Amino acid sequence: MVFNNTPARLTLRVNRLRLDRDQLADRLAAEHIVVRPGLFAPEALIVEEGQPLSGRAIHEGLCVVQDEASQLVSLLAGPDPGERVLDTCASPGGKTTALAAAMRDRGLLVACDVRTRRMDLLQRAVAASGATHVRLVQADLKGVLPFTQSFDCVLVDAPCSGLGTLRRDPDIRWRRTEADLPALAATQTAMLGHAAETVRTGGRLVYATCSSEPEENEAVAELFLATHADFSPVDARSVSPSVPATVVDSQGHLRTLPFAHGLEAFFGAVFERRA
Repeated sequence: MVFNNTPARLTLRVNRLRLDRDQLADRLAAEHIVVRPGLFAPEALIVEEGQPLSGRAIHEGLCVVQDEASQLVSLLAGPDPGERVLDTCASPGGKTTALAAAMRDRGLLVACDVRTRRMDLLQRAVAASGATHVRLVQADLKGVLPFTQSFDCVLVDAPCSGLGTLRRDPDIRWRRTEADLPALAATQTAMLGHAAETVRTGGRLVYATCSSEPEENEAVAELFLATHADFSPVDARSVSPSVPATVVDSQGHLRTLPFAHGLEAFFGAVFERRA
């Protein structure tokens, strides 16, 4: 409760297609913006003083505003996600552009969302990042996607209750009730199943939410595994050395908690498609 009623500091993620974190910190210092490294995400800078939103770094695409817990989700794709990557619920583009940087602007990254306005946000984010290998497809993950089993990595950052982000979106506490959770979980389970159909044998599937609730997190992951015998769980610690062990729980899931990490409550599970 203390965490959710404390104003959050602005957090940036460096665009590694253009520069590294230390170089960005130097550029920001030249604009009288004081930052410090994040505690967990390797590309995070937390703003201590100054106004980066009106500065040149963001407008030049050198960085984006993205919470540190959200940045950790992209790490579950691995240090080199593969030649063909699909981001299924991509807008506004924070994770898409992080994946693009991890892929070093090579291969193919397909980013999808369902609403036209959100596709516009996604297009602007990709353009600002400078990534050239991203292709945008307007598609609804609630239905069957227009792709075959051809992707090395598929990310499902699912629509959820958002209860893990009360500090930044406080009106959620009046908009959400416990009765909302079963319907949300049913939709998330269906979306995860549709995304799974596009993962190649040996490929990775990542499921994430910004929720603190087990109905949307562990329960969805367990149901998915129970109904998809060709997928097995992957411990998040084995995915990439950039994933800190301190944010991985006993089940191998990414799990950030306000009282444990000083971060919003995010969840991430990783699966691999077997032969």
